[in-house]
Amino acid sequence: MLHGQEATVAKAMIEQVANALRFDIVFGRLRPRERLIEGDLSERFGVGRYVVRGALDELERQGFVVKRPNKGAMVREYSAEEIRQLYDMRSLLQREAAMRIPLDDTAALVGALEEVQARYRRALEDRDLVAVSQANDQFHHILFSACGNRFLAESIEQYWYKTAAIHSYAIGDPALAQRSCAEHEAMIAAIRNGDRDSLVRLVVDHMMPALQAYEAALRRW
Repeated sequence: MLHGQEATVAKAMIEQVANALRFDIVFGRLRPRERLIEGDLSERFGVGRYVVRGALDELERQGFVVKRPNKGAMVREYSAEEIRQLYDMRSLLQREAAMRIPLDDTAALVGALEEVQARYRRALEDRDLVAVSQANDQFHHILFSACGNRFLAESIEQYWYKTAAIHSYAIGDPALAQRSCAEHEAMIAAIRNGDRDSLVRLVVDHMMPALQAYEAALRRW
């Protein structure tokens, strides 16, 4: 068992490897059903196998990876029906959260979203896809955390992780990324203006372009 400084270092290494693999999956460098071989990953990252196992365990918890008996770990693949059900759940949860976000005193929420959105725009301009993905995650986390129900927000985040490889697929497409950016701006405007109907519509419609792009890519694959 690791203790003290060794445990801290190991935790940081596991997080680093998990993050690198997560972005490989999100941006399509690792595709559904692709095997993740411990020895290869250990050599690639220059770490021990216990670090790789820890990273794969974390990715399995987040829904990016699945482990199968006698086959090891592989990038998770959802069937077309599973994807439809996942997006049904996201639609239901996000719609409910948008209905609950207070719109009477929104200065703090609007300010927080605008700060993240500025980073999102800069990252798009710089074509820094990792920074785009991180800002996108934070934008949605702030937005849905404002619903006032911690368990609803946690459920949304759970399904956000489960569909990360799907909803982030569009980040690599400049036109879709710009559209996503514009939709973020529209959400902020809806909150600032107290326009509940527009906000509810936007948080559901916002999911569709990335889903459609991912489904088209699956058909090509």
